[in-house]
Amino acid sequence: MPGNEEKLGALLKDLRELTSYLHERGDKTLALSKQFEEHAKKDASNREFDQNQARMLDYQHNLWHEIGNLVDKMLKQYE
Repeated sequence: MPGNEEKLGALLKDLRELTSYLHERGDKTLALSKQFEEHAKKDASNREFDQNQARMLDYQHNLWHEIGNLVDKMLKQYE
């Protein structure tokens, strides 16, 4: 049965992976937001929809990174 040190090590490893995942999701969401922004400039027929999607995705981008930063902060506290 794993001891407390091993459990803590496993938890910290999982938190590092979670942080990486959260920041990757934030980056992917930002890239998608930029695609909608570019499409809004090119196609006037769906401009309002594209702009709304870009705004929503940009907001999500910020949330993913904010959560990732909170997990980073926890990691630094317990490492």
